[in-house]
Amino acid sequence: MTISKLSTALGAGSQIPTAGRFAQISSGGTRTTYTDGGITYEVRTFTSSGSLVVANSGVVDVLVVGGGGGGFTAAGSGGGGGFLYSPRSFLQAGTFTVSVGAGGATGTTRSVGGSSFIGANRNTASFAVSGGSNNWNSTLGATSGNGYTVTSGAGGAGAGGDSASGVGGVGLVSTITNTSVTYGTGGSVTIPVTKGANTGDGGDASGATATAGGSGVVIVRTIIGGSAAGVAASGGTETTYVADGTNGVNGKTYKVHSFTSSGSLTVNAQGFVDVLVVGGGAGGGSRSGGGGGAGGYLSLNNAYFITGTHTVVVGAGGLGSVGVNENGYTGVASRVYQFYGDGGGAGGGYNTTKGFDGGSGGGGAGISSAGPFLGGTATSGQGNNGGQSASAAANFPAGGGGGANAAGGNATATVGGVGGAGESSSITGSSVTRAGGGGGGAFGGTGGAGGSGGGGAGVSTNTTATSGTANTGGGGGGGGTPGLGGAGGSGIVIIRYPID
Repeated sequence: MTISKLSTALGAGSQIPTAGRFAQISSGGTRTTYTDGGITYEVRTFTSSGSLVVANSGVVDVLVVGGGGGGFTAAGSGGGGGFLYSPRSFLQAGTFTVSVGAGGATGTTRSVGGSSFIGANRNTASFAVSGGSNNWNSTLGATSGNGYTVTSGAGGAGAGGDSASGVGGVGLVSTITNTSVTYGTGGSVTIPVTKGANTGDGGDASGATATAGGSGVVIVRTIIGGSAAGVAASGGTETTYVADGTNGVNGKTYKVHSFTSSGSLTVNAQGFVDVLVVGGGAGGGSRSGGGGGAGGYLSLNNAYFITGTHTVVVGAGGLGSVGVNENGYTGVASRVYQFYGDGGGAGGGYNTTKGFDGGSGGGGAGISSAGPFLGGTATSGQGNNGGQSASAAANFPAGGGGGANAAGGNATATVGGVGGAGESSSITGSSVTRAGGGGGGAFGGTGGAGGSGGGGAGVSTNTTATSGTANTGGGGGGGGTPGLGGAGGSGIVIIRYPID
């Protein structure tokens, strides 16, 4: 089990591995809730050490404050405890040890505040801050857990103290509990004041009088109501369903926006969503033509959408070949916000070329000479390469187009290559397979089967091959002799997020 910054979990900033959007916490700390902007937050506040039990992995906001350093009589005041606020951090399911640092004691010896952290120990914890230090002789300054050092008033979490006035450095403000609270204020060397518990404030010191530092605090916040993803949006065909564990978090209600044609998605409350983008499939080539490659397939969990109106483009399928011995046409890319699926790569036409590159690569054309023609190359992470044609075989069979889940098949001596299999998704609540490649055509032999997920079948006679299925991004089949290739299927864009 781990807890980490979302930026680390995301890598390139687009995806994290979790079944839900925000973490579900079953126990730990003092539980409170509040609603702001139609979204209900759950707050777990640890005023002393304990355990945080996460039932389902997801995203949280974290605040960790170390204990303030104690005031040191006849020497100096204590530094404020360290302050760490980490929004949109990722927690795996499991039990986490939470340690809350004690405030440094007052007295005539150095008394540093305790560290606060989440994890098994201070050295390996993902979220940890040090306690505040204090002066232990008249020449050394007091330091906060965040490193501010001065020679009179002690350092605070937000700034160093004032050496002229003796006032401690300012702390930092957080509203994670829906109340504005300042933490980690540095101690002063003016009139000593008793420090509040769970503030991380440094103790004061003046002559023979000093006060202890305030203890630290650990606060974890998640979202439990309103829109559980923090998202409110409109656009496309809107549907809802209750997940059964195979298509989302069991018992959660999801809202789905499906775009089968271009439009716009208006996001009124930003947050995390699941996204499926499939580009338009490519058309197949003619006369022993290669199968069209499937449209690029991009599936993301926890993609972050900001408020605003986002253009949605649903890519058209590429045309099949329009003349004998011609290639098919590449599909059009689909996109929403910063996420896109490439159009599929076209199938090659007889004796002319290899398959074209695209979301998934097109199949190589049948060839009468030595050959073979190779399949096209897929866009990294969005599909698979097309298959190659047979070498100088009597039936000139062509390669199949690549699919989202498998490469296009290579042709054999008498049979065109099969289209690569597509990928299944339950983003709409039901399992649907999309982005299958088109089968390769042949001359008098047998055309290759289309790939599962809307791929069109290749043919071996003087007929037009089967087109890819609309809104699957399936590639069109390769034509026979002298038949034309089938068109690619249009793409699709789908957005999903939980609403309870």
